[in-house]
Amino acid sequence: MPTPTGVGTEELRRANLRAILQTVHTHGPTTRAVLTKQLGLNRSTIGALTGELQSLALVSEEAAAVGGRSGRPSHLVVPREDNVVVAADVGVDRIAVALVGLGGEVLDRRTRGHQRGEHDVAHVVDAVAQMVEDVLGAAPGVRCLGIGVAVPGAVRASDGVVRFAPNLGWVDEPFTDLLAQRLGRPVVTGNDANLGVLAEHLRGAAVGYSDVAYLNASVGIGGGFLLGGRPLGGASGYAGEVGHMPVDSSGPVCRCGAVGCWETKVGENVLLRHAGRLAGGGPPAVAEVISAAKAGEARAEAAVIDVAEWCGVGIRAIVNLFNPEIVVLGGTLAQVWRAAEDRVDAAIDSGPMVSPRDDVVIRSAGLGGDSPLIGAAELAFAPVLEHPQAVPQAG
Repeated sequence: MPTPTGVGTEELRRANLRAILQTVHTHGPTTRAVLTKQLGLNRSTIGALTGELQSLALVSEEAAAVGGRSGRPSHLVVPREDNVVVAADVGVDRIAVALVGLGGEVLDRRTRGHQRGEHDVAHVVDAVAQMVEDVLGAAPGVRCLGIGVAVPGAVRASDGVVRFAPNLGWVDEPFTDLLAQRLGRPVVTGNDANLGVLAEHLRGAAVGYSDVAYLNASVGIGGGFLLGGRPLGGASGYAGEVGHMPVDSSGPVCRCGAVGCWETKVGENVLLRHAGRLAGGGPPAVAEVISAAKAGEARAEAAVIDVAEWCGVGIRAIVNLFNPEIVVLGGTLAQVWRAAEDRVDAAIDSGPMVSPRDDVVIRSAGLGGDSPLIGAAELAFAPVLEHPQAVPQAG
């Protein structure tokens, strides 16, 4: 992580302070010796900077093991896990909330299913707020740095308004402000797939890759993208709505009003209906269908094959559009790909590819279904990681 040049002494100090905190948050406890080498600073400067982070109660220092080497042991700079954020992932059928410590460890986690008729924004705000208060109430002594929320819809970057979340029935809902007012704490909101790609890039299957496509299917399908290591947000933050990419002009009408959207061909409930199951049930129900298909149940097998082929059609279109190094699959896409990889690959190969198929790596999400949740935590940590000196001094 290079330090900037052509800046004043104070600004340079802040940049180095930021670099140290971001390093230990992303990579875990790190010795002063490693920080000295990575940042190109001398030992006394690193000592002063880590001392300042200690005074802000963001890190602690421990004596590192010598490991048989001569000389003084290097101090280990450790992120303090009593600095926390609360992350929430608002799904169509469930809400997940996690308490996450600085350094990225999930310290507590809770899940609640939506009750019938409770998708309206007032019910969701109340449910998320209650879960946040519960998880913080169970962790006395922590310093809460913020709340991050992932939602399955287009979120306006300027003010956190959920512009369009068809699977929740939301249009222009001021969800972020409503939740912040209810909690009396800062809240940031992002699209679930955009947060998923962030998490997979930092801590999951896409570590080390700069051009990443993250595709996650539950009831709908979301897409998050990194191009040259930078998030693709679009002019207002709405980029990546791949679930509403048309793939079949003769297909069914989507919730969004268009015909033949990708999410009408791929997703939890699509697979369940094709297999003769009731909609709902989430990943366990999808896993049951896949298990039945492997056991020879004809209808389940046909459902898996059909969804696998449409998975491949959509992935091919994404690869042609964005030319990623890696495609990371989450949710139903990951489950179906693992069960029927040959069918997905055959569908990808059935049409023209701009870049050679061998140039694209396909993996299931390293964080599983938690990618958007972990991404929401990173979104909440971002202000403190960017400006450590602005850390709130009260819990």
